[in-house]
Amino acid sequence: MEIKKKVILRTVAGEHMLVPVGDTVFEYNGIFMMTDSGKLLWDKIRDGAEVSDLISFLIEEYGIDRATAEEDITHFVEKLKSYGIV
Repeated sequence: MEIKKKVILRTVAGEHMLVPVGDTVFEYNGIFMMTDSGKLLWDKIRDGAEVSDLISFLIEEYGIDRATAEEDITHFVEKLKSYGIV
C-alpha cells in the first residue's frame, strides 16, 4: 500500500495523530487522531504492508478471528482512502 499524502505520525501527551505537512496542509483543516492499534497499523503501512499483511498482523497481535480482523482493516483502510492518504 502506498501513502499518497504528506502526513507524519506524531504522539503528543499519549495521543497519536497524523499531521498534514507541506502542500497537504492546504487540503485538510486539522489532524487525524489514531488509536494505539491505528498507530501500529500506520507503522506497518509506512513500511510497505498490504491489506493482507495488516489482517495477519491484527490476528497475531491481538488474537482476534479473521472475520473481525478483515472488518477492522477494511474500515481503517477505507477511512484512509476517503481522505486520499493511501
